[in-house]
Amino acid sequence: MFLCCRRHLTFSPPTAVPSPSGHRPLKPRTPRAPILASKNPPPRPWPLPRRQWRWRCSNTDAVQPPPLVEASVSGGGEKKSFWAAVSLIIGTAVGPGMLALPSATIRSGPVPSTVAILLSWAYVVSSIVLVAELSFAAMESGGVNEVSFTGLASSTLGATFGGGVAVVYAALSFSLMVACVAGIGSLVSQLFPAVNPVLANALFPCFAGVLIAFFPFKAVDGVNRVLCGLMLVSITSLVVTGVSVGRSSMLNSLGHACWSPGAILPAIPVTVLTLGFHVITPFICKIVGDSVYDARRAILIGGAVPLVMVLSWNAVILGLAGATGSARFDDPIKLLLSVNPAALAPVRGFAFAALATSLIGYAVSFPKQLEDTLQLIVKSFSMKQGSVELSNAGGDHGRNEEVVLTLAVLIIPIFIVSFFSTAFAKALDFAGVYANCFLFGILPPAMAWIHRSRKKRSPGSCEDILPGGNAALLVLFIIAVILAFRH
Repeated sequence: MFLCCRRHLTFSPPTAVPSPSGHRPLKPRTPRAPILASKNPPPRPWPLPRRQWRWRCSNTDAVQPPPLVEASVSGGGEKKSFWAAVSLIIGTAVGPGMLALPSATIRSGPVPSTVAILLSWAYVVSSIVLVAELSFAAMESGGVNEVSFTGLASSTLGATFGGGVAVVYAALSFSLMVACVAGIGSLVSQLFPAVNPVLANALFPCFAGVLIAFFPFKAVDGVNRVLCGLMLVSITSLVVTGVSVGRSSMLNSLGHACWSPGAILPAIPVTVLTLGFHVITPFICKIVGDSVYDARRAILIGGAVPLVMVLSWNAVILGLAGATGSARFDDPIKLLLSVNPAALAPVRGFAFAALATSLIGYAVSFPKQLEDTLQLIVKSFSMKQGSVELSNAGGDHGRNEEVVLTLAVLIIPIFIVSFFSTAFAKALDFAGVYANCFLFGILPPAMAWIHRSRKKRSPGSCEDILPGGNAALLVLFIIAVILAFRH
């Protein structure tokens, strides 16, 4: 009982007291010096416990607390958010062209087309992971929190070749934004025929421009998540509609399989273009977190959702084609509407949400690309660096430039779609085929090989996040060249 209270009491050293029974009296206990105060502490008879894992940012012994995912991004209004990056990937990767994919897979059948889609997705994700690896390496070496594809190309391929890549990349991004504005304007005109076409083209881009330029990124993320929810609900409704009509023939359609290259290969380029989101990858690396592994995880999670959507839509439409006897068809949407006209509303909802989320993804990432491209062009005319460094402007001046660029990249497409849509059609074809294959197919493995060959290995260097080494880069490069010639 007394021992239990010992920790609450204060004792003084005992003194020698004669024992009444004749036993030897107790000797006073000498207080023991604390071990921590000694310069040479005695060896411990037991092993020390393992030190808990801490987040380290260098090879030194300096220990820092792990960074929060929702930390603010210095120099901007964005906040690091893993799930905001995932939703941005989902919205940008899924385009309305996904609805037309079964027209390219009908010849091969459900099983061969599923295998082709899975392999295409693996190729696309591997290429995007390379872009993320290059982006984080450039941000770390440059001490910045955002890079562009122009910066990646210039740092690995040189200023001369990087300048050409920057112009092509800017043209591609601009063409994609024009395509999104044209698609949204067409949907608005279908729903409200009395609205002026210019106003129909300008409604959502102006809303997106004001949202991105004058509101925090949290508001942009909220709108993007709502649109992603609308897209998921719409595609689920379309899949359920197709299954309810053709579920009896979906299993029978599995028996049709054509494994010839002539039947499978036409679907691969379309699938690659449908599932790609290389354009926003540098911006994703800015907001996803402080580690390239966070970016890889977001790419895998965000890219898996469009994959499931594509696989389910392809299986349903091919099964529906077997149920209706349509062995050949040009428009899967017309095929679905022929069996259930009520599916028109989900089709429009999906198309609008896919276009709107893609436009938001392009709009938040393109200003940095445009800024670096203009900077590189001005530098090519041998001007002084202090007068052309657009990104060095700080404070309100830098913020005003960002607002102007954001509004410009959304207002200019409105005028192009409204007054020069016919002249821009060829540019859209160029952007969708040749520029996309070159920029997002051939360049990522080439730049990654150059970067890895320059990087000197050290005990503290990070390992490559795409396994396979140079062999994997060679395989990706060969596939990109084949796809380019196939286009």
